[in-house]
Amino acid sequence: MCFQVPLPQPLPKQLVIFGLGDWSFYSHETTVTAEVLLSAEPKPYRIGELSTNARSLVWEGDWMLDTFMASPNWADNGTLAKLLLTVKGQVVKRSQFSSSTPAWKCLSLEPLQSPLLSESSIAILKPTQLPAEQEKVQSLDITKQPPKVGVKAKDPAVPSVPEDVEVGQGRAEPARRKSWKQSPPLKRKPRKLHFDIKGSTENSGLPEVDTHEKQLHVCPSPRWFHAMCLSDPETAVLIGGEGANQQPCEDSLWKLEIGDDFWFPMERESSGPTPPCSRGHSATYDPEAKRIYVYGGICDGKCFSNVYTLDTVTWKWTLEPAMGKVPTLAYHSATVYQRELYVFGGLYPRMASEAGACTNLLYIFNPDFKIWYQPIVEGNKPLPRFGHSATLLRNQLVIFGGRRTPAYLNDLHLLDLGFMEYRPISLSAGSGKPSPRCFHAALSISDHKMVISGGCCGLGSLRDAFVFNLDTASWSSIILNSLGLFKRSGHTVLNLTSAHLTDADKESQGGRHLCTVLIFGGSDCEGNFYSNMCKTQLDLTEEGVQAK
Repeated sequence: MCFQVPLPQPLPKQLVIFGLGDWSFYSHETTVTAEVLLSAEPKPYRIGELSTNARSLVWEGDWMLDTFMASPNWADNGTLAKLLLTVKGQVVKRSQFSSSTPAWKCLSLEPLQSPLLSESSIAILKPTQLPAEQEKVQSLDITKQPPKVGVKAKDPAVPSVPEDVEVGQGRAEPARRKSWKQSPPLKRKPRKLHFDIKGSTENSGLPEVDTHEKQLHVCPSPRWFHAMCLSDPETAVLIGGEGANQQPCEDSLWKLEIGDDFWFPMERESSGPTPPCSRGHSATYDPEAKRIYVYGGICDGKCFSNVYTLDTVTWKWTLEPAMGKVPTLAYHSATVYQRELYVFGGLYPRMASEAGACTNLLYIFNPDFKIWYQPIVEGNKPLPRFGHSATLLRNQLVIFGGRRTPAYLNDLHLLDLGFMEYRPISLSAGSGKPSPRCFHAALSISDHKMVISGGCCGLGSLRDAFVFNLDTASWSSIILNSLGLFKRSGHTVLNLTSAHLTDADKESQGGRHLCTVLIFGGSDCEGNFYSNMCKTQLDLTEEGVQAK
């Protein structure tokens, strides 16, 4: 007797199986073998066995990279990875079976006849009830937005900034949005735990209890324009973002344990005033102060100028008082240098289509004195822009791309933070540079190299990636890999490689420079919003840039 259930996509790295029910109906030597069947493999993989004395099973492991990358496409071909449960034994009792498993309603592609679970408690789902397109969306952990008929599509790369934008110091008040709206998202959402309050309170003497279904996210909802940074080599913090229908994400604050790929809501683990759920804000970590600085953003037509700090030792939030010329910006860049926060460019709280709505000014926030100030900077300033990136390499701030309505940019500028001077960058001959874009992701991978990934332009989102070498002033493209699995903009990419490698690590790399990065969230500007997370390894040798 064999039972099967499809596995979610992308393939999980942990499986937990419980053998609930009354095992006395089977012979004592009965076992349940757990196996995983992949569409591309002729034979299943055995992961463990349940028995009367071992009624639970925990499996954890990593898939081959080619298998993991190909799994989202299996649903298109009508094949899925499956978990097979094979019962080996004899039934010794023929009376009515009982079950210790609650009578949850579940979905199945074929009738189940398990003696451990009553058939009357199972709702059967026929294959024709699940459209192929919807099945594809669920397998990729994406919220799909169907296009609205009769409405002209808006430029996907322009963030919506309503006319009635207000400048505020606190949380955003609900305001009527004047931006375009899309059709409601699909009802099914990725990875949730469901809790039903069952039973009746009639004649029990107890007060009535609201019996509506409660849902608890076990991973962040799909989003873009969020902020995410490392708080230590094993932990990342996710803040804010915007999901379907241009609505702010209700599940704003998350903590990720990188080694186990486990997400935890931060509401119960942190204290103090938390930042509002906004989009276009920044989150920057200061390793010396062990604090994360969250600044700016926009939500429900209201822009913010507050600075929130998160102490990553006590996990306490603080709303920092600020003096001086306090800027109010969104879609800016923020960098920590010598325990000060450097904010460049961004969008003023006005219409994005307005001339001069973005800036090219540099602001600095000093957390010790709680003051904002504008330094005197020499050299030729970059054009005003928003949705750009600013990456710190040594003491040089490398500014790339962005948008100055209606133009997309791919120019490169260097700000020397030691001399406070803008310096031109002359690219080496034959160095092809990335196409104009905004809302891309950028990160430093060494003291003289940085990576940019994705972004969007007038044609929509991009899936390419490039490496810039400051020493040689040259660009090189990255061979298509996990960084280009989906078209992405408004996403984040983190460097998971330790800055200090041991001799054993260097020896295991064989003299090669390997860098592991993590990609999360974003959108393809076509109604799809991502909550999936993937890791990939870059080989940054002198011979070229490759992905493993």
